[in-house]
Amino acid sequence: MLLLKKRTDKRSDKELLDAYKRKPSEAILGLLFRRHSHKVYGLCLSYLKNHHDAEDAVMDSFAALPPKLLKYQIEDFESWLYLVVRNYCLRLLKKKARQRTDGLDEICQEVFVESAPQNALHDTDEEERRYEVLSDAINQLKSEQQKCIILFYLDNRSYQEIAELTSFSLNEVKSHIQNGRRNLKNLILKLI
Repeated sequence: MLLLKKRTDKRSDKELLDAYKRKPSEAILGLLFRRHSHKVYGLCLSYLKNHHDAEDAVMDSFAALPPKLLKYQIEDFESWLYLVVRNYCLRLLKKKARQRTDGLDEICQEVFVESAPQNALHDTDEEERRYEVLSDAINQLKSEQQKCIILFYLDNRSYQEIAELTSFSLNEVKSHIQNGRRNLKNLILKLI
C-alpha cells in the first residue's frame, strides 16, 4: 500500500517544493509522498518494529508536512524529511515508554496512597522506598509474570515481541501481564 516508488514527474524535489511554496497543492504532496513513502516506511519500521505502527507513522508524518513545508527553507528534502520522520518516531517511542512505565507507577502510587499517611507521601525518602518495594515485588512474581512485566513495562516490548522472545502464546503474554499487575499490587500491599 505505501510502497509506491513509480516516478511520474521529472521535476526534482527542490522544484516541487518551490512550486508548493508558490501555490500549495495536494497534487505536489502526492508526488512527494509517492516518491519518498517507501524510504519513510523503512525508516519508521526500523524504529517502531511494527508494520501497522510504521504505516500510521508514515501517514501521520506526511499529514503534518504542509505547514512545515511553508515554514522552512528546505535545501535537501530527502535529508530533511528523514530528520522530521525520525524525530516523530522518537517522540512516539518516548510517549509509549512513558505510558508503560506510568502503568507500574500507577500500581505503586495507588497502593501507597491507599495505605500510607498523607504526610509520608511528600517525604523524599518515600519515593526511594516505593521503587525498592516495587523492585522487591517484581522479584517475587512467578517467573513467567516477572519476565512479561519486565519486558512490557521496562523494556517497552509489544505483546508480539514478548511472545516471540519467550515462546509464550499471545494470549499467555496478555494473561501473564494482567495477572502480574494484580499480583504486584497484592505483593506491594504485603511489603509496606
